Amino acid sequence: MTRNPSEKPKARASAKIGTTVTKDNLKALGAERLADLLVELAGQDAALTRKLRMALTAVHAKDKLGKEIEKRLRTIQRSRGFLPWDRIKPIAAELDTLRRSILDDVATVDVGQAISAMRLLVELAPSVYERSDDSSGYLSDVFREAASDLGALWGRQVGRDPAVVVTDLLALLDHDGYGTCDRLLASCGAALGETGAAMLRTTLLARLHDLPASKGKSDYHTDIARMQTIGHLRDLADARDDVDAYIEAVNLSERQSAYIGDVARRLLDNGRAREALDWLDRETDENSRFRRGNDDLRIEACEAVGDRNEAQALRWNVFRERLSLSHWKAYQRHLSDYDAIDAEEQALDHIRNFPNRGAALSTLLEWPALDEAARLVRDHTAELDGRDYGTLRPAAERLSEAYPNEATLLYRLLVEAVLDRALSRYYAYAAKDLASCLRLAPMLTVVEGMESHETFMTRLKAAHKRKLGIWSLIAAP
Repeated sequence: MTRNPSEKPKARASAKIGTTVTKDNLKALGAERLADLLVELAGQDAALTRKLRMALTAVHAKDKLGKEIEKRLRTIQRSRGFLPWDRIKPIAAELDTLRRSILDDVATVDVGQAISAMRLLVELAPSVYERSDDSSGYLSDVFREAASDLGALWGRQVGRDPAVVVTDLLALLDHDGYGTCDRLLASCGAALGETGAAMLRTTLLARLHDLPASKGKSDYHTDIARMQTIGHLRDLADARDDVDAYIEAVNLSERQSAYIGDVARRLLDNGRAREALDWLDRETDENSRFRRGNDDLRIEACEAVGDRNEAQALRWNVFRERLSLSHWKAYQRHLSDYDAIDAEEQALDHIRNFPNRGAALSTLLEWPALDEAARLVRDHTAELDGRDYGTLRPAAERLSEAYPNEATLLYRLLVEAVLDRALSRYYAYAAKDLASCLRLAPMLTVVEGMESHETFMTRLKAAHKRKLGIWSLIAAP
């Protein structure tokens, strides 16, 4: 009997699937075999041993799990060894596993124990930060999440005294030198309730009253305590979903312009679009980074109050200033088919004449309008910056198939930008760009003012003959 040729690959595929380490395939080993493997591995891996012990405690002695977690957290707290970069992710993963176990397992049995363990996790942050470099942000993410979870756990504890919540909350906020508790207050709405929120607000306002008056921009550091206290008042307002309290807190600040967008966002979310526009109108500096950042809020507010013409004008202005295609597309959606034709030509004409040629090129490629992008490269090659590799290299790749001349011009700009500045660390990229020029050379058409590939290479070698590092990477002349 002749074997069907297709059967053999199927058998191989089945074997591959069966030996791949997946949940389903491991189940086929059976509980006893898996237990043997885990015991063997745990003898070689202390972290796995701890994880298995926690898992067993969660199943067989859940009432003791909180104490086991606290024991592990105190061990980490007492440790003094420096944590190099390659140990940051594992320790962050372990802490996050403990955090989730507190929230998902311990809290179902004893909320008070869960609060105790979660608070210990939050208070662990300084000792861990002091002996590590958390440039990746893994640790800070876990600690901030734990602080937010602590606020939620406070809210789940039946009969918790709001005064105790206020005291505990302030203690953590006052001793937070790393931003660990940035999300804590916002998660305490249920825990504080009306009574606790009023107590906390009174305490914060009293603190603010006792602090030295602001010295304005001349002494930023003197104002840190005021800024932190006002920040707590803003967070309290958010915890209570009270936009008016948020506005009151902002009005206490000497830097109200920084929060115009935040106030407008909250007013819009509460159906108060006209008030949002009033706040947005407070920013009178046309060049302010805050004003530009609030353009979308202004558009949304105009739509909400029924001022469609102003919303359209704003979309068009943002497109003109920044070549923002998202704003152009939104503008276009609100036009009739007849008006859209003229508007599209007007928009393309604006892009053609935009002074930042690199931005214009990227916009035309995103449009997409490849013929216009190619024309821009032809007409304004000298105005494009060869150092802008993030724009020019993708543009060259996009244009290479249909517009080899223009793609070649871009590759040449990239190469010369590297060689003119003798940037040896980028020679490998320049070599690849030259290889692209060579690949496109047979497709080039003779155009007045554009060198042939051979002429370009001759000139390049004459100008940079001593840069042996680049020429050693070139396979062909």
